[in-house]
Amino acid sequence: MKFAVLSDTHYISEALLYGDDRQESILMRQINRTAIRELKARQDLDVVLITGDLTDAGDVDSHREFAALLSDLKASGKRVYVLTATHDFHFSSAYVTAYGWPVNYTSKPWESPWYRPGSADVKALVKPESRELPEADRVPEIRRVLNMDELWALYSDFGPADAFSVCESAYSYAVKLDDKLWCLMLNNNFRDVDAFLDMSPSYSPACLKWIEEILRQAEKAGAFVFACTHHPLVPPVPAYKIGGTTRNMRRASVVHTLADLGLQLVFSGHTHFANVAFGVSDAGNVLCDVTTPSVNHLPPVYRIVELDGQTKTLTLQNAEITEADDCPVPEKTLCEHYRVKFVEEQRRSIQKLPAPLSGVVLGMRVKHFLPLVGRAARLSKAEAAAIREKKIFDLIMDCVVNMQVGDGAYTPDTPEYKFLMGLAAAADSMIASLPFVGLEKKLQGYTVSQIVEPMLFKNGVPDNESTFRFDTLPETLPTPVFTSRAGDVLIAVLSVFALLVSPLSPAVTAAALPLASLAKKRRLKKQPFAPERY
Repeated sequence: MKFAVLSDTHYISEALLYGDDRQESILMRQINRTAIRELKARQDLDVVLITGDLTDAGDVDSHREFAALLSDLKASGKRVYVLTATHDFHFSSAYVTAYGWPVNYTSKPWESPWYRPGSADVKALVKPESRELPEADRVPEIRRVLNMDELWALYSDFGPADAFSVCESAYSYAVKLDDKLWCLMLNNNFRDVDAFLDMSPSYSPACLKWIEEILRQAEKAGAFVFACTHHPLVPPVPAYKIGGTTRNMRRASVVHTLADLGLQLVFSGHTHFANVAFGVSDAGNVLCDVTTPSVNHLPPVYRIVELDGQTKTLTLQNAEITEADDCPVPEKTLCEHYRVKFVEEQRRSIQKLPAPLSGVVLGMRVKHFLPLVGRAARLSKAEAAAIREKKIFDLIMDCVVNMQVGDGAYTPDTPEYKFLMGLAAAADSMIASLPFVGLEKKLQGYTVSQIVEPMLFKNGVPDNESTFRFDTLPETLPTPVFTSRAGDVLIAVLSVFALLVSPLSPAVTAAALPLASLAKKRRLKKQPFAPERY
């Protein structure tokens, strides 16, 4: 069966736009409208799944307008099933301000669930630099945010009303795409106290029992069940798990539980990444997590999926939105526009640093690190010459874009891969050698090399255009192992420095560093930090 998967549409009502600086928000609106128009025109599929963050702020106007778009899509003959997520709701009645509102405040009481319009002296909250603005004398233009019960009712026609089974306490439901293909639409359980108190977006015991019952029903009926959820079950890359908050990443135990119940395939969003990842339980059961990017971010795509539940085969295609109706951008495509926008945002954030530091960070080139990498990079003279003038900032941005766009541009035979993996090996060597630095714990058990490598090259099932079996772990190619003596060199330099400056016995002080370093290396070798196994 063929169907479409969208995620993170982040629709914004025009009622929430204020001022002149709103072109990007208008672009997001038009991209959504373009995607709906394209889906209406497709004759090869009649099911559309949307995995959450339907709106950008959760306000009532945006939700009503987006629901109207979905009604138009449904009227064209499509079956539309949606999830709502963290951008879509508030726990109680609250309000959000219009985008671009120019007044700065010391606090924003309208974001609190107990706020009522007119109940706060907004004038007293205005910061001094904004007091002369004409808008400072009035309450900002605000729109109410919906809660989960209101969302469940508003989007009833796009899933819950067609469900053959519902877990209302979890705002989740099950639909039959056909007799042999069923879909679980799994919301975060914010009504369930058990799940709300869990520090990861988990599922309550009641929800897990409901999932198990659906899977048992499907087994008796000879049907295959897959799921949609907003937050990914398996981290796209280690860097995402380390850099994100716990609320944005499920624990490995959730993957193990669902895999052992019999769930083999899930479609997720939230990360804005194009990704295919696999988790395996202690019992050896495999769960495949296919993450769909945001339709109006980098890359602006939705998925076209062809799924055979009997042969456990999945075919992925990306439908890229290259331009938005009535909303041109300076670059040739929307993908290039969002890439330029993302890189420039990061550049501006670095430029906010003190002038000497920002200049150094943005001016660093590969040639400045080649002596540190040394032989660990395995670069030939020609390869080193080809990349020596590249800026480190540009290489790092390429890596981050690789994570979002998927697959990765730097294969193991490229000089960029060799250089960055050599640099990562040098970092690992130094971290392991410094006796009083416990960075391994902060990296959640990953080495720097394990974090960097997936950002360069996707080894296994491609993240974008691919056909594969999702019930088994993919075969991977052997990747080169990089080693470095940078840590030993650093300890030697520090020992010489200690010998020269220590007020204590120079010989004892100088010997203490390498001895402590050796003790730490032996401890790590005996009991290495291990990441959660998904």
